[in-house]
Amino acid sequence: MNPFVGTQSGAQDFGTGGGAGNTYPGAVLPFGMIQFSPDTSPTLDNFAAGYSYGDSRMEGFTLTHLSGAGCATFRDVPILPTVMPITSSPVPLGRAGWNAGFDVAFDHEHEAAEPGYYGVVLDPKGDQPIDVELTASDRAGMARFRFPSTSAASVLINAGGSEMANAAASVHIDPSSSEVSGSASSGRFCFQDSQYTLYFVIRFDRPFSALGTWQKALLAPGSTDSSDVSLFPLNPEPIPGGPQSVPGDPSGTAQAGAYLSFDTTSDALVQMRVGISFVSVDNARANLDAETAGRSFDEIRAAARERWNAALGQIEIATSDPRLRRIFYTSLYHSLLAPTLFSDADGRYRGMDGAIHAAAGFRMYGTFSGWDIYRSQMPLLAMLDPARTSDMMQSLVVDAAESGWLPKWSYANQHTDVMVGDPAPILLAGAFALGARDFDTGAALQAMIKGATQIASPLQYALGGNAGYIERPGLAEYETLGYVPFEENVPSGAFGLVHRGLVWGSASTTLEYALADFAVDHFAEMLGEQAQTASLRARSASWRALFNPASGFIEPKLASGLFVPGGDPSSGNGFVEGDSAQYSWFVPHDVGGLIDAMGGVDAGSARLDDFFSELNAGPSSPHAFLGNEPTLFTPWLYEWTGAPAKTGPIVHAALQTLYDDAATGMPGNDDLGTMSAWWVLSSLGFCACVPGTDLLLLSAPLFDATLHLPGGDLRIRRSGEGDRVRSVTLNGQRLTRAWLRFDEIGHGGELVYELGTQAGDWGVAAADAPPSFPADR
Repeated sequence: MNPFVGTQSGAQDFGTGGGAGNTYPGAVLPFGMIQFSPDTSPTLDNFAAGYSYGDSRMEGFTLTHLSGAGCATFRDVPILPTVMPITSSPVPLGRAGWNAGFDVAFDHEHEAAEPGYYGVVLDPKGDQPIDVELTASDRAGMARFRFPSTSAASVLINAGGSEMANAAASVHIDPSSSEVSGSASSGRFCFQDSQYTLYFVIRFDRPFSALGTWQKALLAPGSTDSSDVSLFPLNPEPIPGGPQSVPGDPSGTAQAGAYLSFDTTSDALVQMRVGISFVSVDNARANLDAETAGRSFDEIRAAARERWNAALGQIEIATSDPRLRRIFYTSLYHSLLAPTLFSDADGRYRGMDGAIHAAAGFRMYGTFSGWDIYRSQMPLLAMLDPARTSDMMQSLVVDAAESGWLPKWSYANQHTDVMVGDPAPILLAGAFALGARDFDTGAALQAMIKGATQIASPLQYALGGNAGYIERPGLAEYETLGYVPFEENVPSGAFGLVHRGLVWGSASTTLEYALADFAVDHFAEMLGEQAQTASLRARSASWRALFNPASGFIEPKLASGLFVPGGDPSSGNGFVEGDSAQYSWFVPHDVGGLIDAMGGVDAGSARLDDFFSELNAGPSSPHAFLGNEPTLFTPWLYEWTGAPAKTGPIVHAALQTLYDDAATGMPGNDDLGTMSAWWVLSSLGFCACVPGTDLLLLSAPLFDATLHLPGGDLRIRRSGEGDRVRSVTLNGQRLTRAWLRFDEIGHGGELVYELGTQAGDWGVAAADAPPSFPADR
């Protein structure tokens, strides 16, 4: 596999988060709290994750990262080994980054990455190279630096160097224990007004020959303490590239840090251990001791490799194509990075109410990119690891208990209004349907119903906790009219990307709310509590209010009941990261009803044929945009039109042309594993195309595979060549339909596909179409 995949643009930037996967190559465990990874300069091509493969300068190694996001945050506490003399503050006053000369050359010839490990030589062609190696446990990491022979080896620790400007930063040096501790307060993901605080403890294996701190431009040799605050921490431009695109890099960040020096004339090796926590410095120290005490770098690295081997070994594939093997396991690797562990070794965590809580009987997780991961990544996790996924679902339930609302797109202990809809109910219902059931389902259902029915007052938006977050903006109009009217619509970027109480994409929001209403009702049905959700079942048909029979497309509508004049299928007006032509397919819970509205199976199939004449056409096109989330499920819609064999060629083409095993190998940002999980599931022949249910739609797998599911091994076998399915057997019995329920394979078994270049009669009968879930079912 190749952790560098996604660190360089491999597709056109369509304005949905850049053209790179926005991944990072550093040391991390599956779903680990710490992501110890390099950051490069100027990192314009992968601004969100901090490492651009095309860069040639290194800025340092930070403790936290997001994998695949379209906006930047984290990248806390840059750590940089250097042989530069420390004679003045290494940071420029009122600006981001380091002073000139501190960032250092590197190249890929002297760089390596594998799961749980990263290594690089800084200034490899200079006369004073520094060898750097990183590894990680769940909440702690370790680095070893091999310096040249010098009396001026130093390690810089920049508590005020987070990717988004710091509101506060502090460091404390304890020479007696060779330890540095401190905190970094940052946040403002997608430039929204939310903030977390990370605490850290860094311990070195040898005494310091010199030490000091800095505050802004003031260097204090011999000082052991420094702190700073900023009343106006801001990064000036909400665009890829961030502060580097403004002359002078203004940021208003708090600036505090420490330097530790070593004499390496007789011993080149300096080792450091670091623990982090979102609770306190004491907890960071406890995490450090619990996970690294008495363990060498090589032992921690070996343990990390073992953990990754177990995680990646949950699926075994058989292929003679090394490229496909690398893409598969890289995609599986990227699928297992988030959500991230948020509770400490003692179970404590900082909740969304700002208070410290103890996770009893589960591990707390944070950072849920809900709008993205409900489509592919969370279904994959629920099937492979229902115990961990149950903890993640319990984390969402606890978030709601502590903040009043289920999250939309959360990070650390912060709500945001990033993206649209109400994805948490879809996550909860889908995980439960696919076997992750060990969470408080009663509390989950009540939180879902509250979010779907409780209308927030303007005062709640202005003064509510967690920066005024409300689960469903526009709910009053949605309930009254049966849709969110276009008058409520604000475009992306309005008000600095802050949508608190506002609706980004009125038509997209309506469709997402309809799907969420279905998910709440379906969850209640699975619990035997459907009597509570009758109104939501009816409301799941709200997509029909926006279907314009005159055009055959979903279109935004005014409060008057009239469609917005000048409807254009390629218009994104009222839509989010897509347009009318693309979102007109977004009724995954009632595809049968949608196909009927479009004129029946023949008309629907013909429209799909035209739709897939391009596979990644961007968000303002009448064609598919498979490099982003809204149309990911559309190749499987043929199963409702009696032509399931058409799905295979489209999916195979997307898998093999939009993705690669190189740094440029993703068609857009990975969104915390969503696109990678889509590759994994699609290559196995699966699509969780009806979110919130246990339905798995089938298509031609790319290779033979064995899934080691908790309930038993599932074997997937191919017979013949081609990308069209002619027939399928499940445990030796012919399967005439092109779908199944997870319970049919969750305890293991064997799926055998007969493949060819021409379609057969598999799945073509109307009776074999996948279920739809109309509101009057």
